[in-house]
Amino acid sequence: MKRSKRLATVIDLAKRKVDEAALALAFVQRKLGEEESKLGQLEQYLTEYRATIQSEGRKGFSVQEFRRYNDFSENVAKAITQQGAQVNTVKRQIEQVRRHWQMLDARHKGVLKLQDKALAEEYKAQERLEQKELDELAGRWRLRHPRL
Repeated sequence: MKRSKRLATVIDLAKRKVDEAALALAFVQRKLGEEESKLGQLEQYLTEYRATIQSEGRKGFSVQEFRRYNDFSENVAKAITQQGAQVNTVKRQIEQVRRHWQMLDARHKGVLKLQDKALAEEYKAQERLEQKELDELAGRWRLRHPRL
């Protein structure tokens, strides 16, 4: 079996790995979008909640109500901080998955170049063989027809 044919299996495997890594990258990117959306919703909710507290605070409320509003507001702020950390974690995951995909893609392209080189060598070897056969055929023809 020719080298270029043997490399075809390696190329298929490398291509599959690149495709799998691309799917993983797409998955993590979707996850980042979801996490950023959650963060945005929390921030918007906190802004609206604080605006509500301010407008209701003008009417006046008890210390217990104020503490309850304030504690809830702090809890939402903590959730925002945690969600921001989650977003940053997913961003780091994206970079790791992207670097992995790029490495696999470079490896796949390298194997493709290796196959191209093998095909070129096989083509040259085939041409040399054909030229040798033509030279031998021409030599035999000259031996049979020395006067022509």
